[in-house]
Amino acid sequence: METKSKLWVGLGVVVAASTALYGCSSDSEMDAMDHSAMSAEEGGEGGEGASTAEATQSDTVYLGQLAFIRGHLNVGVNLYQEGYNEGAVTHMKHPGDEIYTNLLPAMEARDAVGFAEELEALANAIESGASKEQVEEVYQALLSSIGDAEAVVSDIEAKDLGLVIVDLVRIAAAEYDIAVADDGSLENEHEYQDSLGFVRIAKELLTKLSTMTDNAEAVASIEQQLDALLPIWPSIRAPEHLEAQPSQIYGAAGSIEFALNDL
Repeated sequence: METKSKLWVGLGVVVAASTALYGCSSDSEMDAMDHSAMSAEEGGEGGEGASTAEATQSDTVYLGQLAFIRGHLNVGVNLYQEGYNEGAVTHMKHPGDEIYTNLLPAMEARDAVGFAEELEALANAIESGASKEQVEEVYQALLSSIGDAEAVVSDIEAKDLGLVIVDLVRIAAAEYDIAVADDGSLENEHEYQDSLGFVRIAKELLTKLSTMTDNAEAVASIEQQLDALLPIWPSIRAPEHLEAQPSQIYGAAGSIEFALNDL
């Protein structure tokens, strides 16, 4: 069976869609959901392959790239904790080889301290079969360093952080689209796991967003969308048949984007 092509969605597309969304009716919300699916095919700026220039110029893209690193690490460590060492190793390679390298100049431009050594330490711990306790200790140290790199952006607004959440969910939809065949059978377990990691990090970012706004209704709406998505991934290892369709995740991204109108 032919594997689907990689799909990327960018924050540039998210921002453009947001402009059309704000102040629109529920019919416009449906149009935005349709636009989400089209955006995945068209590509754009700021997704999980954002360029160095994009991450340097935009704090939102910069934070998004750090969030994608967190997503890969989340599922990689989760796999290791559950005894799936080989799968964990594959998830350790992408953050350092593809995302971090492009992001480093953007970090330097913001005087953020790099965390290459911490990334390598976690990869080495997993590849060498270190104890779960040792891996967790190294992982927490890495998360602390990533947090320091995020903290250099001190003036981000709630709506901008919301755009990072939208991008995470849209990329999760694109990854899941690669993972599942048209008949619902599993095609790519790695992408299934990536999509789970990105939604998990979106949920974590929502906790931070909730401290940045007084609009509890908008936060609750976003949380409802994310909570409804999580059952799509019944476990860190993918079942042979996937019940949900990518459109469900794309639709949630559109609904979350619409909720940003109230932030």
